[in-house]
Amino acid sequence: MLDLLIINGHVIDPKNNVDEVMPVAIYGGRITKYEEGEEAKHVIDAKGKYVFPGLIDAHAHMFEDGTDIGLFPDVTYIPTGVTSAIDFSAGVSNYQIFRKAVIQQSKVRIKSFLQVCSAGLATTSYHENINPKYFNREKMARIFRDHKDNIIGLKIRNGEEIADGLGIQPLMATVEVAEKIGCPVQVHCTNLPVPTSEVLDILRPGDIFQHVYQGVQNTIVDEHGKLRDCILEARKRGIIFDTAEGRKHADYDVMKLAMEQGFIADICSTDLVLASMYRRPIFSLPNLMSRYLCMGISLNEVIKMTTERPAKLMGMENEIGCLSEGAYADVTIFDIIEKEQLYRDWKGTTFLADKLLKPEMTIKDGYIMYCAPDYIYEN
Repeated sequence: MLDLLIINGHVIDPKNNVDEVMPVAIYGGRITKYEEGEEAKHVIDAKGKYVFPGLIDAHAHMFEDGTDIGLFPDVTYIPTGVTSAIDFSAGVSNYQIFRKAVIQQSKVRIKSFLQVCSAGLATTSYHENINPKYFNREKMARIFRDHKDNIIGLKIRNGEEIADGLGIQPLMATVEVAEKIGCPVQVHCTNLPVPTSEVLDILRPGDIFQHVYQGVQNTIVDEHGKLRDCILEARKRGIIFDTAEGRKHADYDVMKLAMEQGFIADICSTDLVLASMYRRPIFSLPNLMSRYLCMGISLNEVIKMTTERPAKLMGMENEIGCLSEGAYADVTIFDIIEKEQLYRDWKGTTFLADKLLKPEMTIKDGYIMYCAPDYIYEN
């Protein structure tokens, strides 16, 4: 007998090219094959709703009580359909306590990128030190080796105000360390101190260009609004482009210009912190996804940006972010409701959306962990 059976829901699972009404069966915390007529301990009727794999937020800051910006993973994510997330908070000096105090205690599945600054993003009182002469290269290699089941790669924030006159030397040094360790690099690209092409020339296949729609300086479009050739060339080389909008890293004009020229980011993530958790304009991953949907990106593509692709980045492409037989039973049920919402970017440009992805239920490892109070799913 199955543990859970979801019936009548419109399933969207890009990994398996599924976009239709079909049942989803769960047994022992895993997705399992459904045999016609098979009974279940609990049946969930998702008629009129959408069923997705558990969502994945590919960029967030979850070091609660260890940094000024750390949000609370479980209360932030489980009610919004997010079952996995990637953190970018800790450095070598505090990663191990982050793992013990947050990762191991959370129901949300968390993986990490290690900040090159040893103290990570401990405080908002001042920027982290990214001067390569202070990199603890030996400890980075040791921490990565000892925690390679969790740490994905290295993170460098290389905005002009953080580099403090060093240009992209910190990024070059980070890539050198990553080459020796054997891992990808993710680079914060808001307010770049050099032309966009120079940053992309340093990056390797599998590296991540973060805050792709930023509009401060050296953006992905030129002064005439044309998408820079280096962007498409980098994508062909295997560079990954992530939104990570946060409160100050999205420019709707840049986004619309890029979309009109056929460019859409590979991954949709929030860059959520404590100050933006459940606050506009980001609020939550589904809220951000809703705006992309209203801006003309297909629902299937939006789900791919928040399931299949970040699962691959986490090295778990066949275990999460999909509803494949044998995958972890991380499942979300959503409604799409008519709802006007005014979004505003960092410079005040607005976008009026008319649809909203509303989380109805979150299932993690086969357990129902959240259900909206107005969702009646059984007789």
